[in-house]
Parts: sequence; C-alpha cells; structure tokens
Amino acid sequence: MFKLVFYLDFHFMPAPAAFGPSSLRPRLLALAAVTSVEFIENGMVMFSASQIMAGLQLSAADFAFAYTLYGMAAIFMLYKHQWMVERLGYARFVMLSLAVFGAGSLLCASASGLSLFAAGRLLQGLGGATFFTAGRLAINEMPAESRFAGLLVFIASLLGGSALAPLLSASLMALGGWRAIFAFGLPQVLIVAWLARGQLARTVTPPELRSEEHWGWLLWLCLGVFCLQYAIQSLSLAGSPLTRVLVTALVSIAMLSVFAWRQWRKDRPLINYRGLFQLRYLFGLAMYFFGYFLIGVAGLMLPILLHGVLGLSLLATALISSCGLAGTVAMALTHVALARRWPWHRCYMLGGLALYATGCLLLAMMELPRGWVELLPATLAIYLAIPWFLGPVAFGTFSGLEAKVFSHGYQVKNIVRQLGLSSSIALTTLLLHRLEHSPEPSGLLEMLAGVFVDQAAGTPMLQASQQVFGLTLLAILPVGLVVMLQRVFR
Repeated sequence: MFKLVFYLDFHFMPAPAAFGPSSLRPRLLALAAVTSVEFIENGMVMFSASQIMAGLQLSAADFAFAYTLYGMAAIFMLYKHQWMVERLGYARFVMLSLAVFGAGSLLCASASGLSLFAAGRLLQGLGGATFFTAGRLAINEMPAESRFAGLLVFIASLLGGSALAPLLSASLMALGGWRAIFAFGLPQVLIVAWLARGQLARTVTPPELRSEEHWGWLLWLCLGVFCLQYAIQSLSLAGSPLTRVLVTALVSIAMLSVFAWRQWRKDRPLINYRGLFQLRYLFGLAMYFFGYFLIGVAGLMLPILLHGVLGLSLLATALISSCGLAGTVAMALTHVALARRWPWHRCYMLGGLALYATGCLLLAMMELPRGWVELLPATLAIYLAIPWFLGPVAFGTFSGLEAKVFSHGYQVKNIVRQLGLSSSIALTTLLLHRLEHSPEPSGLLEMLAGVFVDQAAGTPMLQASQQVFGLTLLAILPVGLVVMLQRVFR
C-alpha cells in the first residue's frame, strides 16, 4: 500500500554512502528501482489477500501469522541494517537482500500450505527491509545540487509503486492466478540488480568505528516483537482468554524494554536510544505508527469492499484503487506547497484525520451500495487523507535530531512503520473474519452494530466491513484529541 514519507530532511549521515560516484541519471534510476521493490510487492499482497487465502486455503489466523512473521523479520533486519552496511557495504548488502527476497518470492509462489508460504514471507521480510532505508539514506549522500532530483525520484518511486501495485496484481492474477504475484518477484529482483549494478557504493566502515551487537540479543528482540503482535492479534480472536493476552503483552513489553536498556548502556550501540530520547521524535514515532496503521486498514479493507461486497471485477477494483492512490500525489504536492508558506502542522494533521474519519463514517453507515460510484466519495476521502496526516509528521519528527543519530532515528522510524503495518493487517484480517462469522455481537461490537449496521440489509461481509470502519472511526477520535491538544507539532 502507499507508505508515504514525502518530506525529507537532508542531514549528513555517518553511515557508508549508499550510492557510489556516477552520472546522475543512472544513479536516480537505481534509486527508484531499489526503493520500489517492497512497495510493489507488499501492495500486491495486500490487494490480493482474499485470493491468496482462498488459493492456499488459509484461515484468517494463518494469513495474520504469515504477515506477523514478515513484520518480525523486517524489524530484525532494520535493526541490523547499519551493522550489515558497515561490514558489507551497500553494493553487497543490497544484492544479498535482493537474492533473499527473490528466494522468498519463489517459496511463496510454490507454496501449497501455510508452512512454505510463511517461510517465504519471512525471507521476503528479511530481504525487503533493506530497500526503503537504503533509498532514503542514499539521498543524503548525493551532491547538494542533485538532492532535490533524488527527493522527487524517491517520492515518485513510493507513490508510483504503490499506485501500480493494484493494477499489476490484477493483471498478474488474470494471467497466472495468485501464484503469479509472487513469481513476479523473481524477474523483478533481476531487473533491479541489473539497474543498480555499478551504482551502489562498496565503502565499509573501519572496524574500530563499527556498531556492536550479539545475535542472541536480536533473537530476544524478535521474540519480544512476535509476542507483542500475537497479543494484539489475539484481542480479535473469539474465545481468547483476556488474562493470557494481557500477560503475553506485558512479557513482550518487558523483553523489549530489556533490549532497549541494554542498547542504552552500550558505547557503540546498534541503535543510539540516548540520542533519540527527545519528545518531538517520540511523539512523531507514535503518530507514524498510527498513520501506518490507518494505511494498513485502508489497503486491506477497500479492495475487499469493492471486490468482495460489490462484486466488481479485480481489474475494475484495481483501477479504482490505483486512481485513488494516484490522487495522493496531488494531495501530497498540495500539502508541500501550502506547508512551505503556512507551516501549520497541527492543522494539516487534524485535517487528514478528519478526512479519514469522514470516509470511515460514510462507509460505516452506508446501505447496500448499488454501484461503485456510491463508494467513491468515501474511498477518495480515505486515500487523500494520508498525505495530510503523515506529511506534517515527516516534517517534524526528525528536525531536532543531531546528524550523528539521524540514521538511527530513521531505522527506528522504519521499524515503527513495519510494526504499525503488520499489526494493522493482522488485526484487521482477524477482526473482519470474526465479525463476519460471529452470530451475535456483544459489548462494543453490539453497540457498533446498533449504530452503524442495518441488520436487515446487506451481506455478513458488508456488515462486518461497516463495523471495522466504525471501530477505526472510534480509534481516530482520541488520536485527534491528542493532536489538537499537543504543543509539539504546531
């Protein structure tokens, strides 16, 4: 889906340069190719989630488990990103990541059940986590006169890959079914490797300046992340004991806290938490998490609504999704133009949340639609809201960081991004499944059904979708209140 980070600060990065000396055009082409890999693949997987689950006969819990493994592997590699670059250089590291990503794509394409599919997604997470950070940090290493061009290419690769993903997914499934989505990863990595050849720096960091970390502690981190996401998912599973969920969540938080404490005490930490412990940065991370959580909800639910509820063809669904995503470009550029003259970050963030909430309200209260045109206002509102919310967050989060910790700050931000997305996809998948098959809602779900759902109209899938958007609307309200009252991003 459209993981939008449009607005970048240009600080010197202490890590090795991502791109070596070369003429500008091949370097920009390599930047676009490397950056777009994960965006295209994940966008296709989110768009075709229902078809993948049906083809592999996966339950909602199975699909959520595979996505959790992907997120856990990506977070592991994001923590290890600078460590790997310092020892391998970007040329070997990116090529190795492409090979791992391609191997994961092959496993997913040949899977016949959960085990092979989950293993493939884990490998895709290990390989795919490299590309976004590599592309982002490469811009800071470009000559000053080339950075604006690099910024435009970086943005275009994010938005272009995200907008292309639904159409590409529908076309590939028409040709070869859901397996073609993952088979596409093999020629994709070969093309990217060819475009990036000779453009990636081979510089490594001297041994005395390299970060240190024991692999065992990173495995400890992965276990903590997995337990935390398991606890989040279990909240939406019918019959999950609340006590066990809370205990799992507390244990995972304790494990992650121990890891952070150990990093805090190290002289050459993998992540310099001491340098990142700033109110502006921490608030920005919280907003990033919520923004990417909203992206995950939209990326999963809107195709399900258009294809699963309305019965539109995959191609028609893809066209609507791609057009909506393409509209985010105009909204992002509008925000850039306005923010340069009127940097009212809080107003833009509130506007984005209000627009997203309006889309959720329209979808939660709709009757059985007679055509896709009736869904268009709500769909566009949700798609166009994200740049207005995440744009100011990206503007403000990194502005107070020193140059020596900026790369660490961006690594942690990408970890939060991945955690927000994977949690969102897993939780939304399980919640939708539970609501669709729950005969009698209770508690908050019963209240939502009474407010938003006409029990006499619509299919169970439509009613479940309405409740998901209703819950999302309720989640936006307290965040909007926090944004309104805070004084960090003005």
